[in-house]
Amino acid sequence: MTNRNFVIIGHRAHTVADWKLDDICGGAGRLDVLVRCVTAALWKSHGLRTETDVWLILNGPPRAPITVHFSGEKIRYLNPDERSTAALIRNGLIKYKNENGLVETSPGITMERIGLEQVLRKLPNPVLLSEDGTDSMENANTFILGDDKDPTDEEMQILEEIPKISLGKESLLSSACVTLIHHHLDSHK
Repeated sequence: MTNRNFVIIGHRAHTVADWKLDDICGGAGRLDVLVRCVTAALWKSHGLRTETDVWLILNGPPRAPITVHFSGEKIRYLNPDERSTAALIRNGLIKYKNENGLVETSPGITMERIGLEQVLRKLPNPVLLSEDGTDSMENANTFILGDDKDPTDEEMQILEEIPKISLGKESLLSSACVTLIHHHLDSHK
């Protein structure tokens, strides 16, 4: 298990490859937000963050949820652009089809039909990012963010006992939050 985990909830992100790579903003259910988070979480200048993992929870149609796990240590064929990251997800969904177990769809990328609650059981010390958060991120290893939508009531029930941290009172892009978290943790090593 890695020391840094980013869990991104994709409320409308499609769970089948019924979208085109030219339409990841609309046809894929705002997958653009999620792939920007992957880039922000895993890429640094001249390489990858091998100590970081990303968990994308695809909660869109037609058969939610599917969780896509990017292992920073094992990932191959990842480039720092949205289209190629979306292509890895799309190709993975084509390979995954109607599977129910854990399937490696590309080196360092696995897909599994699990949702937020099951993902959080696997990960250490989770915190939820919230403009109203007051807790510290000092002991956190898992950072939970939404896409362009706030967590649903059902998700908030799962998250109600989890500490909430704030990066400020302004609502920021999820990918910007990932960058700020890395900056904070890198500067306090």
